[in-house]
Amino acid sequence: MEEIAQLRRDGFCLLKGVIPEGEISGIRSDIDNAMVAGLKAYNELDWSAVTHMLSLAPYFADARLLSIVRTMFNHATVRISQTEFKSVPPRSDPPAWRGFHTDWPHDLTDRSFCGRVNQPFPDMIMSITSIWMLYQFTPENGATWVVPGTHRELTNPRGEKDGIDEHSAIPNERQVCGDAGDVVLIDSRIWHSRGANTTDETRTSVVARYSPWWLSTEYGKRNAAFVPTDIFDSFPQPLQELYAHRRGKRRPVQHFPA
Repeated sequence: MEEIAQLRRDGFCLLKGVIPEGEISGIRSDIDNAMVAGLKAYNELDWSAVTHMLSLAPYFADARLLSIVRTMFNHATVRISQTEFKSVPPRSDPPAWRGFHTDWPHDLTDRSFCGRVNQPFPDMIMSITSIWMLYQFTPENGATWVVPGTHRELTNPRGEKDGIDEHSAIPNERQVCGDAGDVVLIDSRIWHSRGANTTDETRTSVVARYSPWWLSTEYGKRNAAFVPTDIFDSFPQPLQELYAHRRGKRRPVQHFPA
């Protein structure tokens, strides 16, 4: 499959039309309207953001997407470790803005200091971040920047001793543009950044991170955010399999460095 080859080679790929065209408008409206309540429930009740994106969530179990994820992890059992709203406000940043980083569990600035892999990163995939385009992603509204091939680099934009300016352009960078309904998959190790939104409209998306069965998701608030039993039980079976480890409330394991 071409997408698997690109994900292995470049560290990212674009899946076209995962959300049917006729469903986009309604799902986008649902997400825009639920974001405030979803963030409040996460911050105050430890509810996973998926509880406020019920029209979108079944597509997280899209057969084509899961086939790629399972192939990359070489196992049929995968889980969604984190689910997040992502919003880029209008006129939010100057056009040259960057903020290159790598994602959990390779996030060197993880606020909870939990579960992040030390440098140099092992040459193995540990997480796949999916970015769900609910609006068209363009250079003007902040399409995601990636630096192809950096998922195999030993240095990191946020490495304390690597001397890389995470806020500046990086050679070979490119923006991943696409249509509403498309999904970007990225190896969590790839250097990436949101772009600057120079338009007058908010650009909303959703992130769901897929993890292999063996990777602990007991670390940190986002990983341990739970799905209330009644909401979980309303999920379609394929979606339940992705969130089964978060049915009901569990306390996250926290680590505070000396």
